[in-house]
Amino acid sequence: MRIPLELIQIFFSAMIVGFSGALVPGPMFTLVVTRVAQKGFRASLLIVLGHAVAELAILVIFLFGLINYLKNEIVIKIIGILGGAGLLYLAYDMISSSIKNKIKIDFDASPREKISNGKNNAFILAQGFLINLVNPYWYIWWVTVGAAFLIKSSSFGYMGTFIFYTGHISSDFIWYLFIGFILSRGKRIINQKAYRILFLICGLFLVYLGIKFIIDFTMR
Repeated sequence: MRIPLELIQIFFSAMIVGFSGALVPGPMFTLVVTRVAQKGFRASLLIVLGHAVAELAILVIFLFGLINYLKNEIVIKIIGILGGAGLLYLAYDMISSSIKNKIKIDFDASPREKISNGKNNAFILAQGFLINLVNPYWYIWWVTVGAAFLIKSSSFGYMGTFIFYTGHISSDFIWYLFIGFILSRGKRIINQKAYRILFLICGLFLVYLGIKFIIDFTMR
């Protein structure tokens, strides 16, 4: 079966947008760094799995509830514009931070320590899930950028939605497992300069994607 080109574009667009969020040091990054320092590489996998479950849960809520309220053409255009504007804002913030050298990746964490019985796998998995629920930016992303992506991908049915989710969540697995691996090995493979360049590239792509979103949704 031949996969439509637009589905391939959705997959890689969702992945790169996902990277733009994963690269920003925040609650989840801090959680990964701290837990890997305590329990090793396995902690990063458990945290991302918990995060993936939270992403899947909100996706299901959209599909079987909120999506019905997003089918109005005016609502679709508004979401497309808000989603595009959100991407452009993220792009501006990422490009500005990179050029002004304001972005820094901090791998420092507490030294490796023996884990008590309370800090078991299920506990770390639950933390990966709950870290999203206490992050207000997570909700804002889903009702703007995420909703716009969902409208676009759902036009291809459940396959399109699955492609979007797979592309989006793959960025988190790639980035945080990479972070978990290098921390568990006591190495710093990526330096500040390389991190800034990666940050800048993602920001530039978001400029393109934000403009494309606004055009696609307003011209439909």
